[in-house]
Amino acid sequence: MHIYRFRFSKTIILLQIAAILLAAAAIAFTGYRMATLGFGNASYIIQYAVLLLFGVGALVIFPAMLIRSVYIVNEKEIVLRWGVIKTGYKIKDIESIRLFSKTNKLVLYFKNEKFTVISVRTEWYSDFIREVLSHNTNIRYDVSITDKDED
Repeated sequence: MHIYRFRFSKTIILLQIAAILLAAAAIAFTGYRMATLGFGNASYIIQYAVLLLFGVGALVIFPAMLIRSVYIVNEKEIVLRWGVIKTGYKIKDIESIRLFSKTNKLVLYFKNEKFTVISVRTEWYSDFIREVLSHNTNIRYDVSITDKDED
């Protein structure tokens, strides 16, 4: 089993940080409104509950994504963990792996005509590919160096 850290773009990292700050502000604003306006109206109570639930949810999900977003390659599957969210890809269902050298993307193609782009550091590509191929030698691997293959 090997672990590869997920690579977020700078824009996504900034958006996640903005979401964390917005969630903290929503919780603080809701606390302020609860202290100043009280609970006299049913619509206030619903607003408080919704804002607090979304704020706490965002404060759990977004930091977890920043801290623990990884690919875990084991004998049977590749597990993508985005914080508390988990997705698995069975290695036996992978038909081919293609590295698009011009755009520097690593793509897994599955038997059911689906695909996924792997987002790890480019210097980890060869280790990732070697690890996956060691668990299923029937997977085709190729490198695309022309524009034609990337359409």
